[in-house]
Amino acid sequence: MRHAFVLPVVLLLAGATGTRAEVDTLSSRDNPRLLKDSIIVTANRFGATAGQSVWPTGVVQVQQSGVSVSLPELLDGRFGIDTRQYNGVGSVATLSNWGVFNRSMLLLYNGRVVKDYSLGGFNLSDFSPDELERVELVKGPQSVLYGSDAVGGVLNLISRSALADRIDATTRFGAFGLRQYRVDLSRRLGALGVGTSGEYGQADNHRPNAGSKRALFGIRSDYLSRDNHHRWTLSARYFTDSLGVPGPVPDVAYIPAYGSRESYSLYDHQKDENYSVDAGYRFYDRTVGEIQVDLFWEKKNLDYHQLYNYMAAYYVPDPSSPGDSVLTVDSVDVSTRYIYNKRSSGVSARFLREFSHLSVSAGADWLSGYLRATSSDRNVVTSTVGSTSPFGYEYAAYNYWADGQNQLDLWSGLLVQSGSALQLEWSGRLQLVRGRQTQPSYNLGLIYGVTSDLRLKSAYGYAFRLPTIAEQFANEPYTGGNSALHPETSRTLTAGLLWEPVNDRLTIELTVFRQRVDSLIQYRPDPTSFRWVPRNVDRFRSDGLDLSVQASPAETYRVTFGAVVQHADQTLGGDNQFAKAVYVPSMKWRLDFDTDLNSRMAANVNCAYTSDRVNRMGGATKTLHQVYELGVGFSWVVNAHIRLTLSGFDLTDQRRPDQFGFTLTDGDYPSPGRRFVLELRAGLF
Repeated sequence: MRHAFVLPVVLLLAGATGTRAEVDTLSSRDNPRLLKDSIIVTANRFGATAGQSVWPTGVVQVQQSGVSVSLPELLDGRFGIDTRQYNGVGSVATLSNWGVFNRSMLLLYNGRVVKDYSLGGFNLSDFSPDELERVELVKGPQSVLYGSDAVGGVLNLISRSALADRIDATTRFGAFGLRQYRVDLSRRLGALGVGTSGEYGQADNHRPNAGSKRALFGIRSDYLSRDNHHRWTLSARYFTDSLGVPGPVPDVAYIPAYGSRESYSLYDHQKDENYSVDAGYRFYDRTVGEIQVDLFWEKKNLDYHQLYNYMAAYYVPDPSSPGDSVLTVDSVDVSTRYIYNKRSSGVSARFLREFSHLSVSAGADWLSGYLRATSSDRNVVTSTVGSTSPFGYEYAAYNYWADGQNQLDLWSGLLVQSGSALQLEWSGRLQLVRGRQTQPSYNLGLIYGVTSDLRLKSAYGYAFRLPTIAEQFANEPYTGGNSALHPETSRTLTAGLLWEPVNDRLTIELTVFRQRVDSLIQYRPDPTSFRWVPRNVDRFRSDGLDLSVQASPAETYRVTFGAVVQHADQTLGGDNQFAKAVYVPSMKWRLDFDTDLNSRMAANVNCAYTSDRVNRMGGATKTLHQVYELGVGFSWVVNAHIRLTLSGFDLTDQRRPDQFGFTLTDGDYPSPGRRFVLELRAGLF
């Protein structure tokens, strides 16, 4: 395993020479028309460079990253983060960092929270990389800045501004029935910009009932005053998808009665429909300070239903022969449907004032969520073998529940700089929820400039994840809620260095982290209600090394490398015995090499490595083995208006499984494997 990590680092550092571009500072806020790569808004909610953030940060410039047919494929492995996409392009996709999965991470869209009030977490496939300008990542606990769920970090999706004349039409064709079409238009009229975009995509993927269809439509308007003091943004977005959801490939002995060798489910389907409106205002003046106010409203509908069959074999007493029993086999048809209607809205207001050696910030966030859920469950049982056969009966249940939660957060921060060598940072937050104890969080940070090239960093953070509305109040056929749940809490300590040689186009950030999560919420069977009910029963811990390297030895090529090496374990079932954490790879890295062959041609080569993952079922361990995935891309600008790109994914054909089967004998969910995508883009480049 050591060689799997050392080799790409050696190859990367071998080419890291050249002349480094000038580093941007917070003064870039004077001209926000174009936010530079080194400014990361997410780092402190106003804008900071990587050198000014005590936590590891990263930015992916989407339009410079070649063809990305989905957001999970764009992000997987970058900065060492691990994505899991269950059935192929368009399917449900999650994210983890430092071993913490997406229900304990926070996804932002233009700085506002994207939160699933049903099961927690988020689905990366709800967003298209083509609608984004860049993706910002801040690792480590960020609850102090963003509130609940930011235990393992924050991912901020920044959409493309309308303050530019743009016309784009994109068509993509690929293996396994991939089709994507997108139109993106915007027009600048003095200080005002207006734009619209539409997108449609579909993919059959490589397994029965694994296809996806999705559509996206958005409008946006931006206003920027001529003195750069005022900025308004108003946008609306609509997204819908339709997904087939196959189960794992079963053992041949358990092929269901319906005859599908690819899935336990004959019919398993999910449909999402999301609407959102965002509005924001920003005022900046060096004397007064910076003020930002953001509002949003969002509605989500999820419709999930399935039909499957299984055989149940058991013995019943034989009345004609006391002491003997007779084998009985039942065929069970199960039909279930879950419908979730979710609404959320919020307001965020914040203020920043900078003095000579002091920066003071404060803010308030209000978030309101409501969830309405209906579920139905129907079982038809027929005895096919036994003394009572043929015999059948039917069971049906219907459940409805609805609840909501409002959150008010107050936070503040203080940053003190002593010359150019020392930076001290403190920030704290209080979250108030009716019926709950006030939940605090806080971060402490220190940056010491050893030289002009080298900075040492240390940080400590206390973060939390509130139970979701479903975890607290659900009333469904197989799961129930628990209003007595406590928040999950985490404590994270980091120490690291950032090296940015003045005369080199090179940035190296190395961080050692130690993370502990207590009161981990897990579902456990409840003998009184015969349901699975969430409880605070487990603990999680991870220790590791985070490395990020970005090098531009010459204007014509760029090299990036991101890796996380960690040891993560957790308790199971509430005991005090720690075992290797489920689903968490001990090593994840990605190496990218981008080059401009000439003024009209560019190429990309990337390689990602994921080490073994494990799961435990019934006391036994199941393993998903390590994989190397190789990708390539070649782009040719035919003329000023047409560009062709050919990309290959997973050329090693590893078909990395991202999800375990339900039993030890089940197969797993493999990704599509080797495939090629051809893109034709027409517009103004």
